[in-house]
Amino acid sequence: MESKQITISSASLRLGIQDVFSKKFFTNFLDVASSQVKRVSILLIELSLRFLKYLTLLLSSIKNLLRKRTSPGLINPSTNSRRKFNLPGNKFLKPLLITIVAVLILLGLSKLISGIGGSGSANKIEVSGAKASQDLNREFLFPLKDGGGENLSEIKFFIEKAELRDEIVVKGKRATSIKGRTFLIITAKITNQYRQAITMNTKDYVRLSVNGNEEEWLAPDIHNDPVEIQAISTKYTRVGFPINESDKNLILRVGEINGEKVRIPLELK
Repeated sequence: MESKQITISSASLRLGIQDVFSKKFFTNFLDVASSQVKRVSILLIELSLRFLKYLTLLLSSIKNLLRKRTSPGLINPSTNSRRKFNLPGNKFLKPLLITIVAVLILLGLSKLISGIGGSGSANKIEVSGAKASQDLNREFLFPLKDGGGENLSEIKFFIEKAELRDEIVVKGKRATSIKGRTFLIITAKITNQYRQAITMNTKDYVRLSVNGNEEEWLAPDIHNDPVEIQAISTKYTRVGFPINESDKNLILRVGEINGEKVRIPLELK
């Protein structure tokens, strides 16, 4: 099946194909696998170094014991004969050495397994909760058109809520606002009812006015664009604005760049 070029009024949407998703999926999978292999390799190297360290110390101790065993004993002045101290025989030394090595290996394997199992939770990023929020629950319908301007379907753009946050996650890393600043985050979900995948630039559909100044509209600096929505599916996403903590009278404007806009006053609590 040949793919078509499809635009959505302001040319913010276009059709994707499943192969793109597959390549992106396998690329992400290989990146994750490579990261895990790297962690395991580091742990194995660390385990090997510690094992060699303990084995060196053990062999050194055994060597010292053997030296003491073969060194001259006390001399009895009356008989002028030498007496050697008795140490355990080789039949006890060999099982002891095997036991110590086995314990070290088990401890190393236990640490390796716990490190691999806990790598996911250790890398989980946590951020503080929202300082204020407001449920919006507003749905917008945008036409999906092909290159000739023919309507193919509709895209549902549902804005769930707005939040004020001091900490967010951007590209897998925690981002913290500086003193006097905060983040206004708008969460949304997009529903694609068409039979092929599409991509959408969500930052083109939302603007923000602060302090009652509707002559200047801010575009989102925080987004996940281009957002890819698979055929007949819904995807969650967000857009965000860094603003001053002192900013008041916040107003959202939602709509296509060349289409009708809807104003949504915000009253976050």
